[in-house]
Amino acid sequence: MFDGYCRQIMQPKRVAYNKSDLECGYPRQDFQLQGLQCSLYKCNKYTQSCVLYLHGYNGSRLEAVQYASFVCKSDFDFCSFDFQAAGQSEGDFVTFGLKEEENVALVIRHLKEKYFHIILWGRSMGATTALMYTQKYANIKCLVLDSPFLVLEDVVINLIKLKLNTPDIINKGLYELIRRCIAKLFQFQISKVQLPLHLNVTCPMILLASKQDHLIPQYHFDSIYKGYVGHKRMVALQSNHNEQRSTEIIKTIIAFCQSMTPQSRFSPTKYPDRLMGDLDEQKYIATGIKIKQKIMRNQSASTHTKNSAQIQKDKALMQLSILK
Repeated sequence: MFDGYCRQIMQPKRVAYNKSDLECGYPRQDFQLQGLQCSLYKCNKYTQSCVLYLHGYNGSRLEAVQYASFVCKSDFDFCSFDFQAAGQSEGDFVTFGLKEEENVALVIRHLKEKYFHIILWGRSMGATTALMYTQKYANIKCLVLDSPFLVLEDVVINLIKLKLNTPDIINKGLYELIRRCIAKLFQFQISKVQLPLHLNVTCPMILLASKQDHLIPQYHFDSIYKGYVGHKRMVALQSNHNEQRSTEIIKTIIAFCQSMTPQSRFSPTKYPDRLMGDLDEQKYIATGIKIKQKIMRNQSASTHTKNSAQIQKDKALMQLSILK
């Protein structure tokens, strides 16, 4: 009994989707990094800023599609990927942020070759993973944390409670049995998945939290907010843990990101050849063709102007030689 339940926790059913499900109306590049399946959406302007979305437990990059058009329309590029053991990525089991943090580091190293500013937007497990990452690395412009958990033990106990509707004293006993079973089956200690009370993170942060969240206790959000040393803001949600975020909340998130990256999204100073190079290599899908065609027309017009100027110069030199 416990073996099967523990396997469900550590190896949740993967979200099934097709590549066509990832379309959002903006050019998209799909790529792979050491078994991680990733997607990068490009806005219609040059930008030095990219939002990296980290999905929740039992999620995938499909979760990010609902936000992609909002982000790209606001002149940010947008990246998402499947964590290990999720979606179409390789991996045997989830680790609730411990190994997923390494996944984030890998993707950010790749993005840093193209972008000056990286914004992390995580939900649930993805938000906790974002905090784990920023505890070690200071290369993030700002954080969007949607319902992060502080201690995994509380989340597992709440999962048991929701599933079995049993009292707390029994739930804690069941948790201990599950903890031992997972340690035996996967050599993984779920008790190690927790954040410190003092979060040594200085980049600006916006925290989305709901008192109606049946999975993550309110004190998790309060403790994270209190322990965060950087500039911070909390936004109260009126929804349960897995409910879809409203357009108003999405716009609040994007406005926060814009306020943290004024003008830098459009200044082609650090990577001047990135946009042209990417499109010339035909990396982007569907709508990227229109952008490439426009750039090629501009290049053709520029070449024609240069040729006309050369012809005029040659004529002038010929006339001077005749006068001599």
